[in-house]
Amino acid sequence: MTRWMQVAQRSEIESGESKVVKLGDERVAVFNADGKFYAINNTCPHQGGPLGEGVLDGESITCPWHEWKYDLKTGCPIVTPAVKTYALQIDGEAIRIAVDSRDESPNQQDTVTSEEKETTDPVYEILEQINLGKTLDEVFENIYAGLQKVVPHSRLGIALIDESSGRLVQVKTKSDRKIVLDNGFSARIAGSTLEGVLESGEARIIDDFREVLEKRPSVWTRLMVEEGMRSNLTLPLKVSGKPIGVVFFTSAIAQAFSEAHVGFLKQIAGQLSILIEKGRWVSDLAQSNARYRTLFEMSNDAIFICPSLSQPFVTVNENLCVWLGYTHQELASLSLHNLMGSEEFQRISQLLEKLIPQGTPITFETELSKRDGGMLPLGMRVVGIEHSGERFIQGFARDLSEVKALNEQLKSLYTFENLIGKNRQMQEIYELIQQVAPMSTTVLIQGESGTGKELVAKAIHHRSERTDKAFVSVNCGALAESLLESELFGHVKGAYTGATTTRQGRFEIADKGTIFLDEIGDLSPAMQVKLLRVLQEGSFEKVGSSHTQKVDVRIIAASNRDLKTAIESGDFREDLYYRLNIVPIQLPPLRERREDIPLLIEHFIQKFNRHTQKFIQDISSEALDILMEYPYPGNVRQLENIIEHVFVKCSGDQIGTKHLPAELTAPKDDIITLALMGENPLSALERELIQRVLEQCDGKPKLAAKRLGISRTTLWRRLKAEK
Repeated sequence: MTRWMQVAQRSEIESGESKVVKLGDERVAVFNADGKFYAINNTCPHQGGPLGEGVLDGESITCPWHEWKYDLKTGCPIVTPAVKTYALQIDGEAIRIAVDSRDESPNQQDTVTSEEKETTDPVYEILEQINLGKTLDEVFENIYAGLQKVVPHSRLGIALIDESSGRLVQVKTKSDRKIVLDNGFSARIAGSTLEGVLESGEARIIDDFREVLEKRPSVWTRLMVEEGMRSNLTLPLKVSGKPIGVVFFTSAIAQAFSEAHVGFLKQIAGQLSILIEKGRWVSDLAQSNARYRTLFEMSNDAIFICPSLSQPFVTVNENLCVWLGYTHQELASLSLHNLMGSEEFQRISQLLEKLIPQGTPITFETELSKRDGGMLPLGMRVVGIEHSGERFIQGFARDLSEVKALNEQLKSLYTFENLIGKNRQMQEIYELIQQVAPMSTTVLIQGESGTGKELVAKAIHHRSERTDKAFVSVNCGALAESLLESELFGHVKGAYTGATTTRQGRFEIADKGTIFLDEIGDLSPAMQVKLLRVLQEGSFEKVGSSHTQKVDVRIIAASNRDLKTAIESGDFREDLYYRLNIVPIQLPPLRERREDIPLLIEHFIQKFNRHTQKFIQDISSEALDILMEYPYPGNVRQLENIIEHVFVKCSGDQIGTKHLPAELTAPKDDIITLALMGENPLSALERELIQRVLEQCDGKPKLAAKRLGISRTTLWRRLKAEK
């Protein structure tokens, strides 16, 4: 039986607008197209407008959700899908449609007002709410909350295509449990099931993640299972027919989604696509999440965020899980404190007291415990960040296992004790040390200041049978003769004014061990005689005593002077020289073994990293070139001092030219710089100054002497001294 039902007033529906009424289980749209009214059972919101939200083609527009095309001017449908059309009559102001009484619900009202639409049509309520959203965050929250009464779900996610990498990057996530697969996670599109979703525009339903994980394991599926999710409905996001990403509806219940949900969720996805494009959120999200993608998924570093060292991780990337052997779920319940020893935790806690949000990063080395019980050495760089009024620690860690293994290998090849060098002369010295160390033979080490003479002496001692006895070092050039005798041999009480007690000398302390006499060329003739007696007889007398003491001491002497020249000038005894020079070791200056400079730099970087708790990783090629060319009048010790200077100035992880001392980077023709490169800067400065003044005076000594303010005789004498 057919009857006419009044559904609206003409004045209610203006041209280009529509009104939806409900008949039984069906929704009917009544729309006004240029003064003519139509009634159909397709409730596409584009009937009569808003016509600006579709694909424009000439004077027609295509609905982005449905198979409709509308005339841009009138809003009338040009192409329509299979729909049921209702007969419609206008009686004055009343609009009536013909309905079969069997279609009516017993309690069906004649009309559905706009106020009733919110309770009778939840999908339209959600569409209305998401249209009100001014930001993607608001839209996202409205979808998540609004859909719960239609399609209960545990998780909502949006992933957008990053065209630069060809990957799908998750940009928005909301879940009713701790998120494991967080924003920034990216997945390959090519060859995946997502590729089919994006190309076909069809939905994808996963009934049970666990079954999929067994058959086709992937990182994304595993993380979903770790998060406690079981099923999923994925819909493509498209703008103007071009895919821009996907929206994920996920549930903790298996088989939570069916084909019945796809229809109206497509409407949600369609409207979301339009809003993303209209709000230009695609480019903004791609830019903001490029950082996430780089840091979290495509970085070689392990990355984490946590509120503090003692609180559980907020998020970690895949690298940290793989390196430590934990799952994301396991790490989510752990903190850095759990992965550190108590002493290491205290050390890092004190270090991070200086960390402030948006402040200078802090770098250091540490170790974290692995799931299998081992320890993972890491170079860590942490920064302080703020988000939503809360403070966090963001860390970037580099696995040092391979680096340390390579360093150990290099150390075994190019180091001996604490000596560093692959230079041929250094290798020969290593071999000589091994040969002489087991004996008690006296050794004389010669070389310029800073070449490592004491390190050689210690290496000989450590390789000898005396290694568990004392190694005593004395700088013979640092003490006056009267003090040096007491220092070497000791004194008895009352031996001289101020000698209130009997004191042991260095030879007595070194009994059964080794004594290292540095700068032996500075000994006075009297002290040389006394030392010669010790070498010949193995005995000495304390200052103020007539009692002779025997000692068993190995003597290793060193000098930065040419002792043969000192013998010729009468400053050093020839017999003492030959008693000391039984096994001579000549250390080369650093300028003669430049191939060792990079090894030494790496060694000192590691040393000062430990001392300063920094994590400087390398040196720029420009800075290395400067260090390779420098003549090093102070040899290895000077290079060590340069690197220590660098550590004061460098707050990052790479040494640059700006961190080097000024004298290394000053112009090459700078007279002071040239003087500083010599062994005696003052003499070098004077010599260079005289030469330049002579050049300015055309080589005329009289004019040069006048300009320098000295006599011609003085100038002549100084010029002669240079030759």
